[in-house]
Amino acid sequence: MVFSVRKRLRAGALAPVIALALMAASPASTSSTTGATAVVISGHGWGHGIGLSQWGAEERAEAGWSHTRILSFYYPGTTLAVAPATRVRVLLAKRPSVQVGSEAPFAIRDATGALVRFPAGRYSVGSDGRIGSRSLTFPAVASPGSAPLRLGGTGYLGTLELALTGRQVRVVNALDLEDYLVGVVSSECPGYWRADALRAQAVSSRSYALANLRPADPFDLYPDDRSQNYHGLQKRFASAAAAVSSTRGQVLQYRGAVVNALFSAANGGLTSVPDGIWSNGTPPYFAARPDAFDAKSPNTNWGPLEVSLGAVRDAFPQLPATITNVSVVRNAGQRVTGLTFTGADGSTVSIGGYAFQQRFGLRSTYFAISPAP
Repeated sequence: MVFSVRKRLRAGALAPVIALALMAASPASTSSTTGATAVVISGHGWGHGIGLSQWGAEERAEAGWSHTRILSFYYPGTTLAVAPATRVRVLLAKRPSVQVGSEAPFAIRDATGALVRFPAGRYSVGSDGRIGSRSLTFPAVASPGSAPLRLGGTGYLGTLELALTGRQVRVVNALDLEDYLVGVVSSECPGYWRADALRAQAVSSRSYALANLRPADPFDLYPDDRSQNYHGLQKRFASAAAAVSSTRGQVLQYRGAVVNALFSAANGGLTSVPDGIWSNGTPPYFAARPDAFDAKSPNTNWGPLEVSLGAVRDAFPQLPATITNVSVVRNAGQRVTGLTFTGADGSTVSIGGYAFQQRFGLRSTYFAISPAP
């Protein structure tokens, strides 16, 4: 899972409102909420903060760092290698009906082996297999002619695989990895960023994609933050294409295996680890370390946000009726892995840090929580 700087730019930047403190790892901290009706949350960074920081990479590129040096900081102990060419499959849609087509004639081959040719245009495909005046037997594969295929209004290189799942049509884009990466880098980073920041993103994204291939499943990757952001030909910058081309095949390896190269928009000045967030262990190529370059980003600090205790209880009804204090457990990257709420009767209820972040739409799990004054 990744978190892109593109989403941060859409949301807009907040000016820093609290000082950044890079603290030594500590198991827990406690805040008393006795008499308080709300809690205040302030934090750092945008996303999980594991691996590459997109903002940090841009700042390092501005300072003259090469993409290889940038990658060695964010994935310590890894080496660069060259992977063979391959194809990836990206889930684009799963709906009762979809619209496929092209600006040039194209063809669809269905499960019976029948090849049906279609004039240029857009055609609705429903779960009944009807497309225009024809009927398809799922699964089917749409192949382009002289122009790319389109799903709705967006064009895609490669083919579109159509399958039926329940009463929904699933559409998967199968294409060359390098073509896919141009779309990813264009969606993940601004096109005007420095070349070495885009190259670092290209290598990270290529490594992530290869580490997450699932040949036994109907698709490998999602087109959003569940994997990497990808919008086909809707976003395809020349600078991103150059970054992918100049790093063609380059991947990060650790002990001969391609690295699951997680990345996020900004780490708030401290790189993180997945321990306690998504796993009970941390691969050696992820490490908690200060990142002075990321600390220059607009998302170094965010908040303060005030949340009523009533809203917290609405989100997590299992909490005590009266909350007297909350304790926080952090991992080595200072990300909150758990919160424990204590009631007036001494009862305690624990909530995962990631669940709390997601429920309240916080930018990261790198936050502090305290009673409202």
